[in-house]
Amino acid sequence: MYFDRFRGLALRYVNAVLATPLQFFVFVAGTWFTANGVIAFGIYPDMAFGGGHMQSCTIQFLGFIPVTVNGWHALFHLITGVAGLALAPMYRRAAHYTWVCGLFYLLVAALGFAGGDHVLHMMAVDTFGNIVHTVEGVILLAAFGISRSVRARADA
Repeated sequence: MYFDRFRGLALRYVNAVLATPLQFFVFVAGTWFTANGVIAFGIYPDMAFGGGHMQSCTIQFLGFIPVTVNGWHALFHLITGVAGLALAPMYRRAAHYTWVCGLFYLLVAALGFAGGDHVLHMMAVDTFGNIVHTVEGVILLAAFGISRSVRARADA
């Protein structure tokens, strides 16, 4: 009984996410960001939200790529990821997600570049992370622009 209900909801979600390329893209982006958040919590399980000095952890991904995280960084990815997963089934909301989240990632990247090893003395980052956040923001905004262009041609 519960399994049938769950299966029905899951199938509706999958069908909705596959309705347009933009919605599928937002689902993939949401999955990517959520996975980053979960992995960041795995790398640095001590949240250290409290006052005083910002705590962080840096590991070498693939042996040479520095990844710096803390609890705020993990939460940043987790929140944007879950939002993407929640908004992917609805086209207009998925489109707004790409616009808002793209700008947000670019803002966080800019603040990271300006702050050096942190964003507003809360979120731990490094140069590589700032570059990745910039690329992610640009990709999200490109998806928004492409979807608007395709939609405009379809309406014409």
